Amino acid sequence: MSEEKKKFETWEEVIVDFFEYKVRESKLYKARKYIENKDSEIKAEKDATKKEKLVKKKVIKEKELEQLRSDAPGSEIRKWISQTSKKKIGEGKRIIKATHVLRFTHSSSDSDGCFLDEKAKEKLLTTASLINDIPYDMAHNNGNLITISRFLAIRLFEDPIIDNILRENYSFLMPFCEDKKQLEEWIKGFSKLVERREIKTADKAKQIYFSIPLDVREENGDKYKYHLIVPLFSSTLAEKIYSKQTNIRFSEEQIEVRNRRNDSKNSNYTNPKYHEKSYDKFPNLAIQKFGGDNPQNVSMLNTSRNGKSYLFSSEPPAWQYQLKPPIKNRSLFDAFFSQRTNKEIDYLREFVLRFQRIDLSIKDPKKKKWIDSWTSQIIEEVMAYTFSIQNLSPGWSNTQNIRLKLEHQYLLDPYRDDVVFQKERQSTDWQAVICNDFANWLNGRLRGKDKKFTPQREHTRMWKDIMDKEIREHTQMIDADITFQNREQRV
Repeated sequence: MSEEKKKFETWEEVIVDFFEYKVRESKLYKARKYIENKDSEIKAEKDATKKEKLVKKKVIKEKELEQLRSDAPGSEIRKWISQTSKKKIGEGKRIIKATHVLRFTHSSSDSDGCFLDEKAKEKLLTTASLINDIPYDMAHNNGNLITISRFLAIRLFEDPIIDNILRENYSFLMPFCEDKKQLEEWIKGFSKLVERREIKTADKAKQIYFSIPLDVREENGDKYKYHLIVPLFSSTLAEKIYSKQTNIRFSEEQIEVRNRRNDSKNSNYTNPKYHEKSYDKFPNLAIQKFGGDNPQNVSMLNTSRNGKSYLFSSEPPAWQYQLKPPIKNRSLFDAFFSQRTNKEIDYLREFVLRFQRIDLSIKDPKKKKWIDSWTSQIIEEVMAYTFSIQNLSPGWSNTQNIRLKLEHQYLLDPYRDDVVFQKERQSTDWQAVICNDFANWLNGRLRGKDKKFTPQREHTRMWKDIMDKEIREHTQMIDADITFQNREQRV
């Protein structure tokens, strides 16, 4: 909140600032918004005469805002406090300070919940695990109390108004009252707005307890203890996660990192743009909404989050199979598999089926760009598999009964310590065989089981050309590495 980011010395400063930045019905809020809008208009206006008129209007409103700040304690704030102190909220439906709000579990429940800040076991993630300031929530009976909840949450020196009321300290009201009688009326009214609740369950909490039998009967005669399987939803933890995710997604630094990454990706990494900071991302992030179109009916923090709560993926890790050299396959493409490649092939197949005549697809630069992009991404996955096989112990291909083509051995086992093998690898055009096998493999995948697509000679040539560029650049890199290693060994 704005009042927490500024340094204030008195309750009057804190509360006036609250009305200026948080209470939309306030004259202070409307005046400040008017000034901000005029600032935007002034920046956008190019006509000097019109700009001068806008500046004059802004100056007049700024003077009015200063006057409103001076008058607010004795006018609209005093009026609001008087009206608020007369609010009638029944017992059990008063506003409470909470880390866990019951309405997240059941929308028909009353303003119930609990505030937990005691330390738990170190291995457990609880609200007490949060470092420094715990973002507590306010549970209220209906959305009409949202402004009051926010008012009770504002602080002076980290001391919120609701805690002052519970301690029977009403000094925050003193700068605004006309006399002692009015102060007593306000105190009586505000004391009935809030309450401290005992920790207890309720019929709408949807909590499940599992009984655990005890080996020895306890002194009170209990035979069982109970383990809570479904705990209450913690709005406090949700707020911490939401704030962290929002800061990551919309920070200037992360936006710059993300833009550079996207630029590199759009150019197929031919012109990569690096950044000294890491790219932070939470994969498969889900959003759960509470309160529907009325998030203010649930709680104060739920309103500030627009009802959103982020859920991290709890999917089990993907199965990691043990990488084995493709000695039983004729081609590396027979052994290769990638889920991502399947998606790219589906995109490419749908495209070439739409444009069966190859000349209609490759003569249009935009269409050709899509074909090149999908094919390059397929080749990237093939090369990733190639790298993984190359990282196996050199010489794995020097085995009896190997079915893998010699040309594929030159690619997948380039560091094999065999003079004859290396001489043949350097003197033959094995890359052409790899490109041809890739084109045949890709055509087969595009043809599909339904055989709707019939590859043309131009398709095959295009797949070969794209793979040829990649495979020869890769070969140059490997050859340079082998030369360097040989030189190091001689030294």
